[in-house]
Amino acid sequence: MDRDTSEAGTGLDRADFADLLTLARLMSAPIMLWLVSIRSLDAAVLVAVIAWWTDFFDGRMARKADRESRLKDWDLRADAWLASAMGLGLGLAGYFSWWVAVPLGAAVLVMSVLLSNPAAVMVGVAVQYGMFIVAMYLWADLWWLGVLHVIVFVGASWKRFWGVLLPAFWAGAAAPVSGRRRNRGLVVDDWAE
Repeated sequence: MDRDTSEAGTGLDRADFADLLTLARLMSAPIMLWLVSIRSLDAAVLVAVIAWWTDFFDGRMARKADRESRLKDWDLRADAWLASAMGLGLGLAGYFSWWVAVPLGAAVLVMSVLLSNPAAVMVGVAVQYGMFIVAMYLWADLWWLGVLHVIVFVGASWKRFWGVLLPAFWAGAAAPVSGRRRNRGLVVDDWAE
């Protein structure tokens, strides 16, 4: 297998860097759970913004790599684990009713491990990110940083956001409702590419 070792002379190629970013996002989930559950939302906003940027850059690096990244299949799981940590933390800290937030976070976490329905995982991730953004806006002093991140992220990936991410999200979300069986790999691949 040919490896592009030109980056910083480290022997790591773009796919390896993409894997490291995905791994960093996976490792941010327990930190997020802890920060949100102890009601340290400003620190959680900083972790979320860093984690969301690792998601942005790992995808770009993986697409430019000469080979597939080893953790490609973990990208959606990393998003789900981070979102579940947010949802579980919001419920445990009392920002939202625990009987809504905790089961939702747990369900998305379990579905992400099984990946039996990536469409449901994507919807669960979106709902929990939405809950976090609402909590961030209402109770964090650094709410503007999260909002700025979303604006910059959508602006930086405008074409991909509208041309790939939203259609993959809506197609995956519509599949269970429409009763059509959808190739689960197609949803994950559309989202991750």
